Amino acid sequence: MNKYEVQIKETADGELFFNLPEELMRELEWKEGDELKFIEKENRQIQIKKVKYETIELDFDDDELFKYMKLAHENNMSFNEWIEHSLKEIIEQNK
Repeated sequence: MNKYEVQIKETADGELFFNLPEELMRELEWKEGDELKFIEKENRQIQIKKVKYETIELDFDDDELFKYMKLAHENNMSFNEWIEHSLKEIIEQNK
């Protein structure tokens, strides 16, 4: 993989952004509109990953749903973030 430099820019309202080179986008098979996840690493590095979603149907009764939504809230996560986090933990434990 080639190395690329990007310039961090700032919008009028103070938001930071950067544009990825077209060649890099093709190399990664990313396209405009893809959802990206930014992961902070050591030494001020940031890893960027394309988010790939799979649909999983979950069937909770009202009591279970309330319990899990409450746990998500207690962990300062959205319900979807908490479910994703929980499923990742279960997958890691069962490897």
